[in-house]
Amino acid sequence: MKIVQAVHSFPPRIGGVERHAYELCKNLASMGNSVTVHTSGGGKGSGAANPSQKPAPAKEGAGRFLIKRHWGLRFPFFSSVVVVPFLALRLIAEDADIYVSHGYGSLMPFCTAVAAILKRKPFVFTVHGYPRLSGMGRIALWIYRNTIARVVLGAASKIIVVSRESKKYLVGETNMGKVIYIPNGVDTKAFSCPSFREGEYISYVGRLDKDKQVGMLINAVSRMKQKARVLIAGNDEGQRPGLIEHAKNRRVDAEFTEVEPEEAPSIYCYSKAIVLPSRYEGFSLVWLEAMSCGRPIFSTPVGQAPELFREAYGEHAEKFLFPDERGLTERLDYFVENEKEFVPIVKKARELVEKEYSWVRMSEKTLAVYESALGIGKEDKKE
Repeated sequence: MKIVQAVHSFPPRIGGVERHAYELCKNLASMGNSVTVHTSGGGKGSGAANPSQKPAPAKEGAGRFLIKRHWGLRFPFFSSVVVVPFLALRLIAEDADIYVSHGYGSLMPFCTAVAAILKRKPFVFTVHGYPRLSGMGRIALWIYRNTIARVVLGAASKIIVVSRESKKYLVGETNMGKVIYIPNGVDTKAFSCPSFREGEYISYVGRLDKDKQVGMLINAVSRMKQKARVLIAGNDEGQRPGLIEHAKNRRVDAEFTEVEPEEAPSIYCYSKAIVLPSRYEGFSLVWLEAMSCGRPIFSTPVGQAPELFREAYGEHAEKFLFPDERGLTERLDYFVENEKEFVPIVKKARELVEKEYSWVRMSEKTLAVYESALGIGKEDKKE
């Protein structure tokens, strides 16, 4: 199958959509499919690792896929809004059996939908999360929902959602009969760490934007009964200077670093626990990656978190889900004072993730959706 994917951002940039797209391309190529990715790029941290557009190795012994990076103009309000001139024409020029794009709020899916319509090829759209914005961002989202999203959702043969939470927001926007739930996965072989009890930091891994609410972690740690070191790793989207100053003012020992995708496992291994205080998420890869490397993951109850945490942690799920800053402080205090109690809980979560959430398994499910859109293979199951 000749698969052409378009995504606003791609590794080496850090992020859930970026990682999802990369792992999907890698595994689909390993299954014998021809995969080409169109993305924005150029410049530090924007994924300029393959500026010559040569085939990028997915992994030694695995498949190879082609990355084509284009200059793009970024806009405020959405981190995913990148305008790539003539992208639709570039996509039309591809010899594709099927077109795929990612991200509600991105402009890439619109260009991909146009290309698919003109080439009379099926188009599959993946929704990673439904933005919750305020101020000008909320206005921009309303405009997007009533213009671009109508075209994208209408043109899609199939719509994949990575969280059931996102699915409910699409009601009224599209034919729900073509919506399929396939969660994110994790490369369980890449995440192997010693016991979390040997970790040094309480860490955050991900983009530094206002919707990630990283300041909540700093505030919570500043109020803990025992002092703790904080590690904040990820690409900055305008928040780092303020967070550095905030940590100094709250007298929190915090280290800030940017990290390449291949370095992410080491960040988890350095950590005693991971915190994700996001305002909204779909199905965060950080949840799975933390569980896969045996790290307790504390998160706001957003997106797929409540369901995943109940599945992974069972009756202990509420020890890891916090509603606000005070709740986070209370849970971190309890964790630090009772680390031994968390050992079997974390072990069980790791075993579940390794069994149920491998990227190979999720890629196979995704390929089945593509085949269904093409009218071949077994019909996909809708949830």
